[in-house]
Amino acid sequence: MRKHLISTAVLVLAIATNAFASLCVWRKPDQDIKQFFPGADTYKTEIKSPGSKRAAIEKRLGRKLDADESEFKFYRIIDGGKTIGTIMTHLGKGEYGAIETVVAVDNNGKIKGIGIQRDREKKRAELRGDKFLGQFDGKTAGDPVAVGKDIKPIPGAEKSSEAVAFSVKKLLVVYDEIG
Repeated sequence: MRKHLISTAVLVLAIATNAFASLCVWRKPDQDIKQFFPGADTYKTEIKSPGSKRAAIEKRLGRKLDADESEFKFYRIIDGGKTIGTIMTHLGKGEYGAIETVVAVDNNGKIKGIGIQRDREKKRAELRGDKFLGQFDGKTAGDPVAVGKDIKPIPGAEKSSEAVAFSVKKLLVVYDEIG
C-alpha cells in the first residue's frame, strides 16, 4: 500500500511539473486592453489546438510543447467591431516560482507590448521594467527572441529573463503557426 502511494505521488508530481509551464489565466483583461490597445471595446476568446502544426511549432522552438499544451487561448481584441490585435498568456518557471507573461500582438504578429502579471522574483521591479520588457517591442516570430541573442538578461536574474523570453517566443511561434 505504501509503495502504491509513493508511486502515485511521484506520478502526480511529474504530471504537475510538466503542466506547470503553460497553464495561465488572463488576470487583468480590462487593464491590459487599456494599456496595449487603448480605446478598444472588448475581446473574444478563441481556443485553438496545435493539431498537425505541433511538430512545426516544436521544431521552431527547439523543444517539445508542455504536456498540457493541447489548446491555446487567443484573446482577440475588438475595437468598433473589428479585430485589432490579440493577447496571449503563458506561465513559465523563473528562479523563484511561476512567471505569468502577457503578450500583446497586432494583427501581423508584431509585439505591441509585454507584461508580467504575476511573479515572485527577487529582481521583480527590473523584470517588469521598461528596460527589460521594452526589448520585446516590435519582435515577431521570425526574430530570435532569446537571451544572449536579441534580449539582454537582467544581471542576477538570468533564469527569470530566459523564462520570460522563452514564453514570449513560444507564444509568437504558436500565433504564427495557428493564430
